[in-house]
Amino acid sequence: MKKILALLLLSFLLSSCALTSRTTIGPQKAFELGDGTHGAFTAVVKNDCAVAVEIYKMPLGETIQKIATLLPGQQKKLRFAADTKAIFKNTSYEEAAVKLKVTGDTGLSMGGPNY
Repeated sequence: MKKILALLLLSFLLSSCALTSRTTIGPQKAFELGDGTHGAFTAVVKNDCAVAVEIYKMPLGETIQKIATLLPGQQKKLRFAADTKAIFKNTSYEEAAVKLKVTGDTGLSMGGPNY
């Protein structure tokens, strides 16, 4: 019984782990989440600025695909498969910001674009 209770507690703790961040993106710049090999993840993304932010996905070894545009204040829940990079682009001449809550594989790389 103790083993079952311990496994349930561990499962609960692992499922509640999330990465949260407010990330700024410079004018005409992009931010990448999850370059390389990793597990699947889900991101709740909220546009926290006055300009639109474009969101793309790029599976490892494939081409970039646009999946959403978030207008100021909009929020969207997006799922990314294993080995798929999330890319957040600011095409404006003002600074952009997004709030992220990532669950699933949270050991993801973060940074600027490599393409």
